[in-house]
Amino acid sequence: MQWRSELQNEFSWSKSRDALFATCLRAYYYHYYGSWNGWRRDAPADVRELYIMKNLQSISTWRGGLVHDVVKEAITGISERRPLSADQATRAVRERVRRDLNDSTSGRYRSRPNRRCGLQEHYYSLPISDESLSETVAIMERCVESFLGTRTYSTILELGPESIMEFEKLRSMTLSGCKVWVSPDVIVRGPDDSVMIVDWKTGLSTVSKETKLQLAIYGIYTARTYNLPLDQLLGVEENLRLDERHIFPLDAGMLEETRRYIEDSVHSMQGLLHDRERNIALIRDFPMIEDPSVCRDCRFRRACDRE
Repeated sequence: MQWRSELQNEFSWSKSRDALFATCLRAYYYHYYGSWNGWRRDAPADVRELYIMKNLQSISTWRGGLVHDVVKEAITGISERRPLSADQATRAVRERVRRDLNDSTSGRYRSRPNRRCGLQEHYYSLPISDESLSETVAIMERCVESFLGTRTYSTILELGPESIMEFEKLRSMTLSGCKVWVSPDVIVRGPDDSVMIVDWKTGLSTVSKETKLQLAIYGIYTARTYNLPLDQLLGVEENLRLDERHIFPLDAGMLEETRRYIEDSVHSMQGLLHDRERNIALIRDFPMIEDPSVCRDCRFRRACDRE
């Protein structure tokens, strides 16, 4: 019998990894090191529990992820020449909500935490009011409705599947010797040969520094992958909740600043490793944050006795 080689925990970088590193070092350790191998049947109980916590979602992350999935389904429909109607999109939201809530309230997520929805509120036995849940579902439906009316979606419909360069696929590139993970929401070639790198948002903030950084990272990836001049690239933020659209060029200065940012972030992360070559971290080198208010929304607060 041929045995599958064991998956190695190799160091890589992503925007989400950088954000967690900046928020709390202990949560960062749990997410990328303490929970490693938690998917295995023979995983120790504490490692398995950390893996379950790692995959928990808050109401806001669940809302955003669900909207992204329905948007992905709609763009897939165009790529396969079967556009999704507004009624079909609404049904997709409601069916997914029912399935996710069923998986979360029943505890079924514990058997496949990376495949099934587990909400923090259910894990920590916190109440979710009917009013709050109804409002969340209404926001999801409005965001999907807003997406169907965006200029980006109209452009894709008008130009057809050939305008879609890629969407919602996990890719990687190498910067300064480090693997960097990216997953652009959608990259679209416009009628004037411009290339729009679009980021969907479902929150109440807009045109943030974080959004610009995210789009600049995608800009580096797109320019390299498709061998494009920078003057063809446009970063586009489509805020589906606020029904706003913001466009800005991705110039050489911004992309070089972003490259240096990633390089500095990688250096800071690897500087805390016990063994950089083998990507080994020790919990003692990743202290808990001193401000306990940050822990209120953290998936790992049970591991830190800060429930």
